[in-house]
Amino acid sequence: MKRILSKKTGVTILEGLIALGLLALVAAGTFGVLLSVSRKAGSPDIRESMVLAVERAYDQLQMYTPDLNDLSNNSLPNSFAYGLCGGDSDPLGSGRHDIECMLPPLCDKNKSEFYYTTGNTKTSMSLPFVSKYSSSGTVAGWNNATTATVRSVEFTISCNGFTL
Repeated sequence: MKRILSKKTGVTILEGLIALGLLALVAAGTFGVLLSVSRKAGSPDIRESMVLAVERAYDQLQMYTPDLNDLSNNSLPNSFAYGLCGGDSDPLGSGRHDIECMLPPLCDKNKSEFYYTTGNTKTSMSLPFVSKYSSSGTVAGWNNATTATVRSVEFTISCNGFTL
């Protein structure tokens, strides 16, 4: 009978607790890393937000026209009649135009700035436009008398110490 009892092997309570503790330690570390990575991937990068803000400002700035005879900025919606953020009577005029209202939400307004600078006239080019339409919807004639002013536009954005 002593032989049967002496050959039994098993796990003591102490060994079980040590193994369980090591498993819990490894699992906690793994989940901590996974949560950190998922949080980082879910929030937008500051630079990515800055690029998106510049693209949005560029897209909205394209609706303004330099004085093109019949075309004017008076036909724009009231929210854009005075520049991208209001208070700018000539959004395409030479100089600096502040557009802090278009900063990404994650930027601290006290530590960030966003503006664009329009340069002097680069060239004037002749733009064709349709002078009238026929009843069938085809172009009845072209007029090349209209000239457009082409300006350089440079955006500057800094957000929480990062500059783009």
